[in-house]
Parts: sequence; C-alpha cells; structure tokens
Amino acid sequence: MTGKRKRISARGKTKPEAKAKLEKKMQEVTEYGLTTDPSQSKITFEQLANEWLQTHKKNIKTSAQRSREYHVKRLSKYIAKIEVRQITKKMYQNVIDQMEKDGYSYNTIYSAHSVAKNIFKQAIAWDIIKSSPAEMAILPKPKKTIEQIENDEVAESYLERDELKTFLQIVDKYGLPSDDVIFTLLAFTGMRVGELLALKWKDIDFEAKEFNITKTIFNIDGKKHEYKLLTPKTETSIRKITFDNHISQLLKRHKQKQNEQKMKVRTIWHDADFVITREDGYPMSPRFVHYRMKRLEKIMHRETDVKKKLHPHILRHTHTAMLTEAGVDLRAIMQRLGHADAKTTLQVYTHVTDRMKRDAADKLGEIFGDLIARH
Repeated sequence: MTGKRKRISARGKTKPEAKAKLEKKMQEVTEYGLTTDPSQSKITFEQLANEWLQTHKKNIKTSAQRSREYHVKRLSKYIAKIEVRQITKKMYQNVIDQMEKDGYSYNTIYSAHSVAKNIFKQAIAWDIIKSSPAEMAILPKPKKTIEQIENDEVAESYLERDELKTFLQIVDKYGLPSDDVIFTLLAFTGMRVGELLALKWKDIDFEAKEFNITKTIFNIDGKKHEYKLLTPKTETSIRKITFDNHISQLLKRHKQKQNEQKMKVRTIWHDADFVITREDGYPMSPRFVHYRMKRLEKIMHRETDVKKKLHPHILRHTHTAMLTEAGVDLRAIMQRLGHADAKTTLQVYTHVTDRMKRDAADKLGEIFGDLIARH
C-alpha cells in the first residue's frame, strides 16, 4: 500500500502466547488494513465520538451540536472506555436495553441511537472498523400510559376554544410581567417560542400588520449574556405572519410598558431592540417561557377543570386548530406556521375537521330533526 515495510511484533511469557498475540495482530491487518496512525487501532468510543464531534462541528448549528454532545454523553456512560473494535452488536444491544432500564425515554434512546450510528459510520470511513455494531439494533417501542390510551392524543396536543379562554384568563389573573403578551402571541400567531423571543421591533410592520420571521434564539443554559441569534429551523420558517388590530393594540401597550421600564433602569438596559425582554432588556430564553407556562399550568389544574399538560408548543398546535375552525385551508396554514412537513399540522387539521363534520351533523339534527320525526 505504501511501498514501505511495516514490522509487526508480539511478546509473551511463552512462545505459544507470543505466537497467538502475533496471529491476532496479523488478523487485524487483514481485516482492517494498515493504519497510518497506530493509536487508531486502540481508539475508544469516547475518543472516536469526540473526534467525530470536532470533525462535523463546523457544518451544523450550535443547537444541533449541543444535542449531539448531550447524546454522546449518554452513550459514554456505558461504553466510553471500550475500544471501538471491541464493541460487538450484542454489546451495543445491551447498551440500548440498559438505557431503557435506566428510565430514558423512547425519544432520548432513539436520538442517542441515531448519533451512535453516525459515529460508527465515521469509524468505517476512517478504516477503524468494517461494520457498525449499531446496525440491526432493536429499539424499545414507545410505551403509552393508561392516561394516554384513554385520552385522544391528538386532542391533548392543542387547546379547544374554551380551554384557551380559560388559560388566558389564568394568565391575566396570575401571570408574571410580559406573560400576557408572550402567550397571546404564541396562540394567535403560531410562532415557535424561539422565533418569538428573537423578534425585534424592527421586524414588526404596524402599517402592513405583519411580523417578519427571519431568526430564532438559542440559549440552552438560560444565561442572559450567552444568547445567540440563529437562522430559522428550515427555509420555509422564513416567512411573514399577518396580525389584526387586537394584536396591534396589545403590542403597542407592551411597547409603552417597555419604554417605562427602560426609563427606570436607564444605563443597565440592554438596548438590542427585542420585543420580549427581561427586566434589563436582555432577551428571555426558551427555558424561561417553559418554566412560566408550567407555573400557570399548576394554577389552572388547581382552579379549573382544564387538566391538559401545558408547554409552549401546545399553543402552536392550538393556532392550527383555530385556523382550521376559521376555514383556512391546509396549505395556507402550513405557510403561516412555516412548516415544510405537513405531518404534525395534518394531524391537528384532520382531527378538527372530523369533529366539525360531526358537529355539523348534530346541528343539522337539532334544527331539522322534527322533519325526520314527523313519521
């Protein structure tokens, strides 16, 4: 391969032991080829994973890199110090099975498995192994709770009109500063929480009544000085969202309150033009909004009959349901939400339209039922 000689040697306490070691090394040469870097033959999963992370770091977003690092950490808990060539399919299957026993969710195991497949694929490309131990692995099936089975899962993913009204009443009564603006905008625009928190006043055209969505915010640790503005999730996420006079008035009132707060703190205000801010002008992190919604969820569960689990994304699905009830077609809904994939939107859209059809039959019966009953 190189035109140069490469010596392979082995030692042992006895000649048979030395010979056995030598034969094993020769087998590795036959199986894996001659490696120019001797350290690669003994590379551990932890070392390989770190090299893979560094190699692909420049081609992905910060949020995706942090997600990969998280899943590498989960996998390393089980096989960090094991040499990659020693990891068998059975050993890898044991890792997947143990993750399930340790209480990791199906989504976490699935994502970690996807990362592992990419790492081992890189090992094949680098001539470290011939085949991936992650191939043919059997993942646990997602388990449904009794509550999930008894409830309609699609219906649980959004708020009905009366449920949204109840939630917004809780926000008005118990919400923290800016909660009314945050949750009203999420429900009535369909923005992702990262898109809302990245929104600046210059992105709002009050004359045309449009939001210009061009970015999202990344701040995984919630530290206010360490936020980053990134390009949106997909190309279809770059879009304009129209709003009505009610939202316009809400925004103008919010702007007035923000100006009053800015005058109070003056010199320490972080003047970066964000619409949704902390008390000193820095943008909120998505984690902040999640915690605030969970706080309101507890109050709502305690004081009302609405028991659905709340998270910021439920308001995006709620927006889909609202548009469907308003008679907006599926394509227009997808464009407004910035969805490239219709799957999630279609589930809610279909569920609401099916319910509307049943309601239509019931209403028809209520109004004209006496004509049928004449017999």
